[in-house]
Amino acid sequence: MSGLLKNEWLKLANNKKLYFFLLAVAAIQFLPVFMTLFLKMRTLNGQVYPLTMFGVLVSFVLPLLLLILVAETVAEEHTAGLLALSLLHPVTRGKVIAAKAVFFFTVILVFLLFAMLFGYAVGTLLFGWGGGFMLRGTAFPTGKGVAITFLSYVTAALPQFAFCQLVMFLAVVINSSAAVAGIAAGIFIFSSMLMLLSDEIKPFLLTSYFNTVPAVADFAIGKTGVFAQFSFPALYALVFFLLTVLVFSKKDMLF
Repeated sequence: MSGLLKNEWLKLANNKKLYFFLLAVAAIQFLPVFMTLFLKMRTLNGQVYPLTMFGVLVSFVLPLLLLILVAETVAEEHTAGLLALSLLHPVTRGKVIAAKAVFFFTVILVFLLFAMLFGYAVGTLLFGWGGGFMLRGTAFPTGKGVAITFLSYVTAALPQFAFCQLVMFLAVVINSSAAVAGIAAGIFIFSSMLMLLSDEIKPFLLTSYFNTVPAVADFAIGKTGVFAQFSFPALYALVFFLLTVLVFSKKDMLF
């Protein structure tokens, strides 16, 4: 497993899209600066700044970047026979898929933590650290504010990972990276539209779980049952992971 993970990271390090993706994530964190300067949006301080564009990052930008990355990594490698080469080593097909799943989860965490730290840096340099942390009309001590921000970013990895598992399943079934990216983008856009049209269907849509700030904030003020909201993304990820392993284990591989 460690060898497979190391190979995945080496391939990603040589992929120019990684640096474009990091640049896109960084660019999102600069948007409040321009909105403050030109639209007179009120930006509080560096403590709150990393959460200013959090909803946009996890609800739109990151899913679109991830579906491109997953489609290319899985579908194109399968078409080129690179997945088959992994099976020349003494590993099972299940371990190959598991290694990719772990790899994608760590990539998501890297993107999210990079965005958080970059947000803190930009916000503090331009607006100062500030004297307190205010979220949804509630003031929190600085330490608790940092904890809320950190937990919001870290817990957002789970629904993003669940979405990755869906894209990975499509990539194993379809093989064409362009088709996978198009179908996954269509599912994402359709789900986002449904989420706006009906509150009744929202609990069954993965996109409604992307923004984890409300759940973490509720937990911070003592509301119970908040983390039940993470059970659906976890189940979603597990189901599509198992389906991917099942399909991949029965698929003919070209060497």
